[in-house]
Amino acid sequence: MKNVADPMDPMHQRGVKARHNLANALRECGELADAVESFDGEELVEVLDYLDSLRFVMAESGQLLSGVVRGEMP
Repeated sequence: MKNVADPMDPMHQRGVKARHNLANALRECGELADAVESFDGEELVEVLDYLDSLRFVMAESGQLLSGVVRGEMP
């Protein structure tokens, strides 16, 4: 039987937020693919800088979500 987390549990809430942040960052990466292919110069640098910030969000959120999920598993 699947372990159902208490929605009021702070760790569960952190997991929900991490999942949301990770999903949004992944969507944004997909949307930026065209910009990486077509932009040059300063515009490309701005996109690459933004991708670096998304990479940080993905790493942090992915690790947090993984820890929450592992903590919920029996």
